[in-house]
Amino acid sequence: MAKEYYDLLGVDQNASQDEIKKAYRKKAKKYHPDSNSDQADEEKFKKINKAYDVLSDEEKRKKYDQFGKAAVDGSAETGAGFQNLQDLFETLLGGGGGRGRSQQTADIKETITITLEDAYHGTETTITVKRQAACEQCDGTGAENGNTTTCQQCNGQGRVKAVRRTPFGRSRVVEQCDQCHGRGTQPETACSACSGTGTTQTQETITVDVPAGVEHRQRLRIKNKGNRLPNGETGDLYLFVGIKGDEQFERRNNDLFTTLEIGLGDAVLGAEKTIDVFGKTLSVSIPEGIQPGDVLRLKGEGMPGRRHDGDIYLKIDIDIPEDLDEQTKELFEQFRTEPTTENSFFDSVKDLAS
Repeated sequence: MAKEYYDLLGVDQNASQDEIKKAYRKKAKKYHPDSNSDQADEEKFKKINKAYDVLSDEEKRKKYDQFGKAAVDGSAETGAGFQNLQDLFETLLGGGGGRGRSQQTADIKETITITLEDAYHGTETTITVKRQAACEQCDGTGAENGNTTTCQQCNGQGRVKAVRRTPFGRSRVVEQCDQCHGRGTQPETACSACSGTGTTQTQETITVDVPAGVEHRQRLRIKNKGNRLPNGETGDLYLFVGIKGDEQFERRNNDLFTTLEIGLGDAVLGAEKTIDVFGKTLSVSIPEGIQPGDVLRLKGEGMPGRRHDGDIYLKIDIDIPEDLDEQTKELFEQFRTEPTTENSFFDSVKDLAS
């Protein structure tokens, strides 16, 4: 389980939402750059905000606990970094969010799970998501018949200047116009389908190309498949890839590791073997006299990579026969009681094998 965000807030990984909120309030007041405190630290404050943004949201917290920072990177880059103390206290007291929260809401984050074989070859999969899309009836304008007028509050800019009072004085901010929701225009008559928001919820099945060599917890971005906001912006869909464990291979970065079991005769005499790597047959040369635990390397046959492909490492396991005939038993008894050189040992076993 990831711990960094918990450590930043100074809470346990099983902390309740009340404990997280209290810890955040204490840390935020301590490190806020406008607090005139000797301990004011803007970078520390940003990190604390990001940690709180993730841990205060149950869905994000669950993804963070399961996949680490990769699953929530970007979700708090603007939304968690409050630009003024008014935003901070509104959030702490249950009010509105800070500047940049629209993009946080616009992006959608989901997870997909694939097999190691899928990751080896690359695959195409589908995912069904619920998202806010442009209203088809008004084409996203929010206006019945598409008729709009310039917003009088922001003069068509979509943003307005405001002065906020905070415990540390007044703060000038530029924020989204609350009359036109950032569009710069207002409908003459609100669309009957979307009530003037310009968006309606839809369920869409999206086809996703997962590239060969994709890594566990890697993030895939599908542009413009997030939520559409009333101001016309559309977020992206971020998919975090989970890769199931495989019965045959263990993956480490782009290398694959497995065990190859061979017979005693193959170990002594050498042999040519084949292994199946996700439907691909590879030849393996077993040298004479190979020992249990020795490792053979198949260069460039591992997971596809951006710069170079990984390798496959085969750990040798020798199958020792359990049911021996009398002649074989006598031969091995001779090996146990009489000292032999390495050559005489292999020569004897070769004679036995032949």
